[in-house]
Amino acid sequence: MPNPREITRATFIAKKILKCFNSVMSNGNPLISLSYISNTVEEISFLGNLRLLAHSFLNNQKHNITGLLIYKNKQFAQVIEGDETAIEHIWSKIQRDSRHKDIQLLSMKTIDIRSFTKWSMLFPESEKVIEYFPDMAVAVEDIEMPANHPLFKILAN
Repeated sequence: MPNPREITRATFIAKKILKCFNSVMSNGNPLISLSYISNTVEEISFLGNLRLLAHSFLNNQKHNITGLLIYKNKQFAQVIEGDETAIEHIWSKIQRDSRHKDIQLLSMKTIDIRSFTKWSMLFPESEKVIEYFPDMAVAVEDIEMPANHPLFKILAN
């Protein structure tokens, strides 16, 4: 059985490796987590959500963005994580997006470790994506919702 000193050392090494991995994954720039909520100007149809899913999923994969976008009852809630430059660019686009109104930035902070391993989207009837568009299924399957994430605490209230 390892002694407490060995466990402490192993934990220290594991944290260093994760920090290194996240640094490489964010091109050496600070790793940022951004959370916001907003209302939509009008209801978004299933087809509109599919377009948003396809565009966002491909763009976020390209820029190594992880997180979760939730759309329900004419409201968006999103967490995005990634390279500082990419997050600032996406945040700027969101603020100019005509589908949003009443945008509230909840949090923008530097993080050491990501809470999400991929980017996903949850919206009414998103389970139909798996059936009709299997190539996009990864974006709506196995949704990660870390219970301790501040955005989900707000949504729970």
